[in-house]
Amino acid sequence: MCDIRIASETAIFAESFVKLGIIPGDGGAWLLQRAVSASKAAEMTFTGDSIDARDALAHGLVSKVVAPEFVMQEATTLATRIAANPVHALRMAKRLLREASHVRLETLLEMSAAFQAIAHFTPQHDEAIRNAFSKHSVLNNAA
Repeated sequence: MCDIRIASETAIFAESFVKLGIIPGDGGAWLLQRAVSASKAAEMTFTGDSIDARDALAHGLVSKVVAPEFVMQEATTLATRIAANPVHALRMAKRLLREASHVRLETLLEMSAAFQAIAHFTPQHDEAIRNAFSKHSVLNNAA
């Protein structure tokens, strides 16, 4: 149920409800097939078999696999990189990603245009543009 998943090399993943004679709970049937393919989700759900971290990476269930001792460091580093971005842009980008799974392309493009119009008139955008141009000027003057 996470936007981004980092796994330890020793992690094991399963949709093992069937082995207990029950069905996937808490939206698992909806969420899993969006994280992996529908076929892989069906296989995991119908067999209850587990997969290791490398298989989870290969099927898109996780975005990165690291040594167990580096999981928190990697997650913190990624969170810091994300948090460095303007909150309003992150919020709107996340909304677009969520909406993209169930609206038509035309609808998503309209939402994107509306969100972009909002983002263009924020102090964070103005500052980012100023910073980009000042870096560009420094690079050109150094050449």
